[in-house]
Amino acid sequence: MSRAADTAHGITSMKDGDLVRYRICTWHVEPKKYTDWKIGLLYKYNKLMKIAEIVSPEGELIRIRAADVQLVQRAK
Repeated sequence: MSRAADTAHGITSMKDGDLVRYRICTWHVEPKKYTDWKIGLLYKYNKLMKIAEIVSPEGELIRIRAADVQLVQRAK
């Protein structure tokens, strides 16, 4: 995916500490099935691999694809 496509999805604007919403793929065969959107805190984002590490409300560290993450509020 190009940088322009990343920007359209809001991916390049994510920074550590941002409040994000995410979903987890529970069924990987077509058609894919996802959980409902959950709120979490972005711990780390790897731009090259497009993997986001998120701290869930339960305190777990979750690694998921950046395509399943959306920015809710920026960190100050």
